[in-house]
Amino acid sequence: MNFNIEYIPPYLKCSLPKEIWEEIKVWTKECKKIKSHPLAELKSHENVGYLSMDGKKHNSYQCSIPPNLIENSFWLPYTLRVCSSYWGGTHRQYKLRKWDGHFDGYDIWANFAYIGNDNPVHNHAGVISGVIYVQNHNHPTKFPDYNTEYCGENATMILFPSNTLHFVEPQTSRQERITMAFNIIKS
Repeated sequence: MNFNIEYIPPYLKCSLPKEIWEEIKVWTKECKKIKSHPLAELKSHENVGYLSMDGKKHNSYQCSIPPNLIENSFWLPYTLRVCSSYWGGTHRQYKLRKWDGHFDGYDIWANFAYIGNDNPVHNHAGVISGVIYVQNHNHPTKFPDYNTEYCGENATMILFPSNTLHFVEPQTSRQERITMAFNIIKS
């Protein structure tokens, strides 16, 4: 399969196939339902991009993608195969981090950001991490150690080594920004 990837250090940019983009739109709809639920805070995905040690909320809301959507997706095999085609090994050696028995399910979550929201400089757990750009308005992800950034075209995904520092500056647009982030491990 042609993965339609481009390497721009430190990340791989993937233009998502139309069928996978349709899955992502369903994930977004389901996460918006969680976000608008009266008990939404119970399912918040808490990490440095949501509520940091500085006590500041960086994204307005984050929640994990429901596990059944991941398990029934074509996104997961696509992503694991991209990882093995670029970083080596077989697709069976790569896995999405999983939290058995926890409401987060898998280590993949939706970020909802509005004017003033940001994402401080951070890295991730795992071996390979990524961001899916759902609704971004050219609000870039920046990689300070590489002096580069990715504008975040809608319907694209980037993959990079999990220890790569990155951040997003405070949002100036009044439009909702939606991204999804995830962590892959290798056995």
